[in-house]
Amino acid sequence: MIVTYEETTRKGVGLHNEDAVITLSEANMYGVLDGVSSLVPYLNSKNETGGFIAANLIKDYFKSITGLGSLKDHLVAVNDRLREQMVLANIDLEKKEELWGAALSVVRIQDDGVEFIQTGDCMILAVYDNEEVRPLTWRQVAHLEAPAFAKWQEGIAKGLKSQKELHDTVIDIIKKNRYRSNTDGGYGVLNGEQNAVRFFEYGKISLTGIKHIILLTDGMFLPITMVPEQSSYWSFVAHSLLNKGIQRYTQELIELEESDSECMKHIRFKKSDDKTAIVISFQTNK
Repeated sequence: MIVTYEETTRKGVGLHNEDAVITLSEANMYGVLDGVSSLVPYLNSKNETGGFIAANLIKDYFKSITGLGSLKDHLVAVNDRLREQMVLANIDLEKKEELWGAALSVVRIQDDGVEFIQTGDCMILAVYDNEEVRPLTWRQVAHLEAPAFAKWQEGIAKGLKSQKELHDTVIDIIKKNRYRSNTDGGYGVLNGEQNAVRFFEYGKISLTGIKHIILLTDGMFLPITMVPEQSSYWSFVAHSLLNKGIQRYTQELIELEESDSECMKHIRFKKSDDKTAIVISFQTNK
């Protein structure tokens, strides 16, 4: 089995690119990380946000590990490390709006399959030889974002014209949703909370028939309005990315966002989120 990969990561409108990418080809381990900054403004002495710190702490952890272990065991360990770093920074761990964190998807390719783990809203898509697309993960925050998007649409209908005005109408929902992290009926995120481990999605699939594995942070998701009604959303996203290539797909998405800078046509919380993706391709030895 020959394994190749292509990656991209692009900064959105924030101070830093809070996404990060893991490409450890010697260990056959690949991942995308989407840092989650605190709602309370925080910068360390290096002018780094909590989301940037969290994503890069996780990335550096995976680069440093030598033992095999399971992906779940590694996430438990790095979650503890993240909590320790927040304690050192005097973050109040009882106040969820202060926590740093990251959504992530990580895979490790083995001789007999692909081990995977996810939390938050990063996605893993398996694409088979027959072009079928199999989402291995679930976008864990979608049900919580829906009321905020509905309120955003309501604001547009009332005549609000700017992203800032619209964001002000949903900030209370966003804050409330932070307190749903790692709770039943809420969503998972790697943020140092002991309960984070309960919300990891993980497992292993066979390599039989797999042509590609695609890892995406949420900044790479197409607006739902761009996907034909009769199409499966994730199948459309996967084939758009594969047909266009990772760089062109990303650039076209950025141009789309630029054309809708106030987030009126395609509802989202900011003009442009950080964007990271990896496409892993498999070719059988002949």
